[in-house]
Parts: sequence; structure tokens; C-alpha cells
Amino acid sequence: DPPDSILSAYYTESNVTNSTPSSVWFDAVDTNGNRGYVADPTLFRRSVLQWHSQHTNATYWDRLQRYQSHLQLDINSSDSLTMDEICSLTERKGGRELNDGGMKMVMEFVKVDTTPIVRKGCTENPPLQHDRPKLFCGIYTHNPARDFTRLAALSYGWKCDGFLAFSTVTIPSLGMVGLLHRGEEAYGNMVQKTRSIWSYIATHYLDQFDYFHIGGDDMHVIVENMRSLLLEHETKIYDAGKQGRIFGQLTPTGNHHFFRGGAGYTIDRVGLKRLHDYMPKCATKTYGPWEDNIISKCAWDLRLTFSDNRDSCSGQQRSHTENPGVLFNAQGLSQSEIDKRLRIWASLPHPIIPTREVGLKVGLDAASNHSVTFHRLHYPPWMVRHHALLYHACPSNTPLGNFANEKGDSITAGGA
Repeated sequence: DPPDSILSAYYTESNVTNSTPSSVWFDAVDTNGNRGYVADPTLFRRSVLQWHSQHTNATYWDRLQRYQSHLQLDINSSDSLTMDEICSLTERKGGRELNDGGMKMVMEFVKVDTTPIVRKGCTENPPLQHDRPKLFCGIYTHNPARDFTRLAALSYGWKCDGFLAFSTVTIPSLGMVGLLHRGEEAYGNMVQKTRSIWSYIATHYLDQFDYFHIGGDDMHVIVENMRSLLLEHETKIYDAGKQGRIFGQLTPTGNHHFFRGGAGYTIDRVGLKRLHDYMPKCATKTYGPWEDNIISKCAWDLRLTFSDNRDSCSGQQRSHTENPGVLFNAQGLSQSEIDKRLRIWASLPHPIIPTREVGLKVGLDAASNHSVTFHRLHYPPWMVRHHALLYHACPSNTPLGNFANEKGDSITAGGA
């Protein structure tokens, strides 16, 4: 049998030729290290659904403990990710992410859409006679973060119609792809890695999906809410309707706006096709970590339709480059960051009352009831706990479940 992964030594550019122009240099390798590998982006979702069909009573906790657990780098890492462990820690006992404000935001304020909702202003309606747009989710990662990537995939990745984790190894059953790109594999070369990710996606999957979302491996996507957001975009009338769309957490800066990359941004099929065609002119010799700014600049040059993910009723942000605890009380943000980011968003026009500004959003109002992504969930228990709180997977007889009950909420264990 072929090995489950390959060594990351393939990330050298020397003595390697490629059939694509050097300015659009991308490829992937299979589990034997052979180039030209095209991953199946639906395999991971189908595998998880098949696993659940064979384990009909399995919960989220069972999935974390048992699905492809032998592929973990640290085979014992799941010991700290059991329901008892994750649901036992409170702010008073540990976990620096667990301040009461952040927990309240995730458990009570942010709502997960059980069915897709079309939102127009402050009006909410179920979709009528509308096909569900197909969503591809991708993350950028590397093999040392394999166990973390597995958790992200098992938490939300399997809910997307397609999912791939662009890594330094190929492990099909976890959706991981050993991606080749220009330059070294390093955070300081995220520009070239992201150019290659988008080109790889556009080359192989453009016709399979309607929208394409990528972000960091420490991002969590509320896929149900993302699907509602896609329907919101589907029903909008765009002046540049056939020019392509890109949307996320939009930040005005300098001569162009840019989307913050960690929490992810989304491109529709038309926009991705145009971006891929433009890649020979898009930062071909730029090496640095600012992939979000660079890709946004290329999209700006193409005059793609830029939209932010603000709540269409309140103006609150729905994509968050921070985690809930930081969002709630600006803990960990410098004054300059608060001035640059929060005050920029505060000065934006209100979506319902254009003569008013949105105003500074702090505390629970820093997020929307319909938020779609959070970022900087930096380590495995944090990712799992965040997901468990969102989907009410901690039983009422645990500290975190009891925390919710004290607030009048009802928490039951189960899959999510």
C-alpha cells in the first residue's frame, strides 16, 4: 500500500521543471511523491458521512476520537480532546480563551442557522425555488500542524461540499494535499503559496463549485451560516454582475481595500476564473506573509465586485480575524489596532440608515448573530471547545454545559 504521507522535502524549486508558466507555478504530489496529483475535493465529506452511516449513534466526540485517528502525528493528542476534558475547563480553571464574554458570545449570541435563510436588510425568509450554491472550503497549513488540521476538518470542513487542506503532505482520507509552489515553505512565503492554491483550485475545480473560501488552519467556519450568506449574495443585484465577486472582512487601506486572510475570504466562480487568468501579472516575484493584501490588490486591479460580510441589518461584522474572547473585550489588541480596525468599521455607513454610521461595536455587539467565521483559535482544545460551544455539545452536567444553563440555555450532548 502507498504511504499515507510524503516528506516535505518536495518543497524545493531547484532542478524542477513545470509545464505551466513560471509565473503560475503550482502542482501537487500524490502519496508516492509523483507530480500531477489532482485531489478529489469531495472525498473527505463522503468519507465522514460514510463513517457516520456505519456508526449511527456516533457524536462529535466520537468522530474526533475515532475517525482516522491512526494518522495523527501525536497518537495521544486525542486524550486532551475528550468530552470530559473539553467541557470541564472554565476560565477559572485554565483555558485562556474562556472568558465569560467570549463564551456568552459563542453560546448565546451567535446563532447557527438550522436551515438556510435569505436575509435582505432586517428581513429573513427561507429560500424559494433556489438551488443551494455549492461551497468549496480550503485551508493553508503544513504537516507539523496535521493534528490541528484534522480537527478543523472534522469540526467544520466535512460540512462543505468540497474541502482540501493545502499542506506539505498528501493524505487523501484527511483531505490534505501536498502542494508545490514557488520558494520555500514558510509563513514568510504565504504570497506564493496562496497564488498556487488559487491556481490549483481554479484549474481543477472551477466547474464543480459556485463559491470558493480559503483561510488559515486556525479558522473556524460556521458552514450553515456561510450557506445563508451565499444565498444573500446570490439574490443581490450587482452592477458588475458578470465581473466576479469577492467578499470577506473588508478593510479599507491606502489605494485599495483588502480582505483579512486568516478568517478567510470567498470568491465566486467568475471571479476565480478571472483571478487565475490574471496570475501571470499578480505578484509573481513577491515573497512575504501578506497574501491577503496581495490577492486583494490583484482582485482590485481586476475590478471584481468587492463586498464585505457585514450584517445587512445591523452592520456588525460577520467574519472575524480574532477569536470571541478578544472580540468581546479587545483583550490582546493594541490601541493602534483598535483605532485602525474597529474605528474604521465604526465609521462605515449603516446598511439600513445610510445617514448614520455603524458606530463602535464592542462586547457582544462586536459579532453578529449570523457570524460566519472566527480566527486565531490557536491550539487544538481551543478549536474543539469553540465548536462544542457553538453547537451545544457539552452536557448540562459539565461546567461548560452548566455555564449555559445558568444563562437559561439548554445544552445537550451530541454530534455537530
